[in-house]
Amino acid sequence: MAGGACSECSAAVMKLLDATKHDRLREAIRTNANLAEIDEDQTEELVCVGTNTPLRLPENPSMNDKIIHDWQLYAGRYDNKTVDAHLASIRDFEDFFEGQCFSLTKDKDVGKYRKWLLEKGELPREAGGFSASTIRHRASHLAAFFKWLGKQDGFRRLSANLFEYFALPRQKMARVLARPDKIYPSIDEALTMIQSMPTITRTQRRDRAIVAGAFVTGLRAAALSTMRLKHIDCVAKTAVQDARDMRAKNGKSFIIRWFPVPEAFHDVVVSWKEELAKDGFESDDALFPDVKYLYRPKVGTDPIPTLQTNGVVNRAFQIASNGLGKSFSPHSARHCLKALGDKLCTRAEERKAWSLSRHVVWLISCP
Repeated sequence: MAGGACSECSAAVMKLLDATKHDRLREAIRTNANLAEIDEDQTEELVCVGTNTPLRLPENPSMNDKIIHDWQLYAGRYDNKTVDAHLASIRDFEDFFEGQCFSLTKDKDVGKYRKWLLEKGELPREAGGFSASTIRHRASHLAAFFKWLGKQDGFRRLSANLFEYFALPRQKMARVLARPDKIYPSIDEALTMIQSMPTITRTQRRDRAIVAGAFVTGLRAAALSTMRLKHIDCVAKTAVQDARDMRAKNGKSFIIRWFPVPEAFHDVVVSWKEELAKDGFESDDALFPDVKYLYRPKVGTDPIPTLQTNGVVNRAFQIASNGLGKSFSPHSARHCLKALGDKLCTRAEERKAWSLSRHVVWLISCP
């Protein structure tokens, strides 16, 4: 069994080797040579393989790997980010008990872990402390996991109410240090952001439309980057989050009425869609396409693909933030809209509708 660290996220990775690969890897470590250079006819080149590794890797795979794999199959209905968050909590619990098999988990073990979580909440962030949100999410993730685990073969002897021990005491949670205030622009600062963005090239106009679209629709970066022309109606002033075509959190689909932000935001979105339409872009084409599709009219009938990552959206917000000398993330637009809703909405129904970004009460009721 070989272990290593992922070059992108530093997570521990393991692989079962056959005899030949095992011998080649051992020789590479022994001679401090590149694995690809271990050949009788080549000179070995020193590349510092296997020395001074900072990562502590287990000698054997975890005893819980199989059941965690089964849980991942069960959790396939969730968004990938949600699954990753749950996995992080599960692995954290496993690491806390040094890889102990989940089938041996007792009520007192959960209580011990819960106590440790609460203690971490009383520490400042710089000392490794957790926020209240982190603590609640970890406890919630683990409660859901152990509730599922107790129904699986080989784990039915676990205490039937084991998952209930992850419930957090309100009094102690009240002592958890408050998170720093969320950083987001005011609606006036947001207006300055789009007005300060350059518009000479089509790429620059696309980036400005991305930022304006975030404040108009309240969509997350993943959904924005995968929007198509058909998902936005400039006449009805609505947008659609369609999980069939877009990277939508938890696979949710719904209709959004444009938020009542200054008309300048609306105008930017409308003019961008019109500009694409004049170049032959159609309903199934990406609303915010990659730069290689922006400098020539559309050719052929195949739809222009949407962006594969959120990088373009992140960069657009960075450019927009430079006009204020600050740094705002795409998610800051949602925080800005929430603050705006707190000012405009006076009834609980209005606030609920506003928070859901749905096409209901608030557009009619709020001033």
